[in-house]
Amino acid sequence: MNNTLRTRLLSILFIFGLGIYALFPSIRYLLLSDEAKNDLSKDEIAYFESKAIKQGLDLKGGIYIVLEVDLPQLVSSLAKNKDKNFDRFLDELSKEYRNNSADFFTVFEQKAEEQSLKLPRYFISYGKTKEQIIEQLDLQSTDSINRIIEIIQNRVDQFGVSEPTIQKQGNNRVVVELAGIQDSERARELLQSTALLELMIVKDVESTNTIVRQIDNLTSTNTESDNDNVDQLFNSDDSGNNDLGFSSLLIAVGGNDLAISSQNLPALKNILNKDSVQQVLDATGSLFLTGNSPETLINDFGEEEEVYLLYHLVDNAELTGGVIEDAQMRLSQSGVSAGQATVQVEMNNEGSREWSRITGVNINKRIAIVLDRKVHMAPVIRSQIFGGATVIEGMDSIQEAEDIAIVLRAGALPVPVSIVDQRVVGPSLGADSVNAGTSSIMIGLLLIVLFIVFYYRASGLIASFSLMWTLILLLGVLALLEATLTLPGIAALILTVGMSVDANVIIFERIKEELRNGKSVRSAIDSGYERAITTIVDANLTTGIAAAVLYQYGSGPIKGFATVLFWGIIVSMFTAIIVTRFVFDFITSRKNIEKLSI
Repeated sequence: MNNTLRTRLLSILFIFGLGIYALFPSIRYLLLSDEAKNDLSKDEIAYFESKAIKQGLDLKGGIYIVLEVDLPQLVSSLAKNKDKNFDRFLDELSKEYRNNSADFFTVFEQKAEEQSLKLPRYFISYGKTKEQIIEQLDLQSTDSINRIIEIIQNRVDQFGVSEPTIQKQGNNRVVVELAGIQDSERARELLQSTALLELMIVKDVESTNTIVRQIDNLTSTNTESDNDNVDQLFNSDDSGNNDLGFSSLLIAVGGNDLAISSQNLPALKNILNKDSVQQVLDATGSLFLTGNSPETLINDFGEEEEVYLLYHLVDNAELTGGVIEDAQMRLSQSGVSAGQATVQVEMNNEGSREWSRITGVNINKRIAIVLDRKVHMAPVIRSQIFGGATVIEGMDSIQEAEDIAIVLRAGALPVPVSIVDQRVVGPSLGADSVNAGTSSIMIGLLLIVLFIVFYYRASGLIASFSLMWTLILLLGVLALLEATLTLPGIAALILTVGMSVDANVIIFERIKEELRNGKSVRSAIDSGYERAITTIVDANLTTGIAAAVLYQYGSGPIKGFATVLFWGIIVSMFTAIIVTRFVFDFITSRKNIEKLSI
């Protein structure tokens, strides 16, 4: 073997070795039994997940979720100087939009005209005419949905899902596919959570007593009795009053804390939602929020009762989650909460300065850490805090703390979203798809090999050898790229097999043509490859451009198909032009062959 052939052989072997090395973890994992897979450690699972070929939702199973963006709420948040007319317009708009398949801003414009609503009154910063305002609101809607997609992408990436599919559907929906995830409830919470973190000052006992009296005066049928209850609320453990007033729903716990039985939560919500009560709360800058999880209390009858702590807060947040730079789950190392899951939050420079100011002017006051309108804790500020570090406690589990840290790092959604469709694809369905796809590839490969060996004889065996390595190298490339294999990807694999054979057919026909013209075997092989290569490159180049366009503008399964097709083109050209040419050159270099089996 001369030096040129030896160098070509070593290069080909190196590439083949790299392909086998990349594919080896996938083969190992595929050969493991279900019991062996269940016995794998976390490190071993992480190794196989990072090295093995990833499977899409249609192959591996997982969760398919459609999120709908609350556009009426977005419009409400953008409006200024809102009044009862606007609130009534928004209610009717929401009902009309949910019962109508038309575009949201088409319905928005129609309802505004029906009610003669002067849009510049509420959206003056977005334009002076109706057309300008609607155009700007539409742009804000598009921007919000794009931000939601980006935030969800960040959350899902940190959740540990390989190659999720997240794409916009229509003008107000986002489709999320999470392959390999079976915990649908956790996924729902992760995707739907707005992750709005607010730090709010807790009002003192005197202010709480006053506001409770005012609400009682507006709602109670027995004012005198309820006023007596208010006076005794923080000085008595009596919680058995059954009056319908606000104070009769409240339970005094721990001296200065309030609580409410979980069964009375609907009654509390009804009272706080009354217009008269809302006016009092707005006038006093007040807000009532419950704790994030229930607690167990022993009532006067010696029975366990499930209650939620109730907090009376200043309604304007001192600080929000926009200043968060990092959030990590940590296990508490000291105090009564030792060993419990917490979230350690780090703020940026702006947040650190503001946090230092807030804690400096509110020493000995309580500050509530509120996430998605639920109070996680309300510690007393003992001293000024520098550096922007704080800790959120009150988590029910490590998993909850990890999920909260994820959504805090990724950021808050600019507008609420709701799940309108959800499907769980079982892994057994994915296994059926894999088996069907594998069978189709093997059957197609076998038929092609039989045909090409029958038609081209010994040269057909060389082409078959090239074909086998095309599949091995292509799968190795997918593993190296950490690409996700889907059903369309399997279709692209089958297409690659056909394209690889097509290149060999062109070359062989050119060689046969040269042999018919009376050239020697060696000369016919050289001329056949030289004349065929231009045709092969042109044909594959156009297909490659189509694959690149599909990848650029497609999404989900389309991208999967385009990825496999693009790399299949490159690999098939390598094996058809480089590998088979080497085999022919190696055979003809060892002895003088006068006849070629082709």
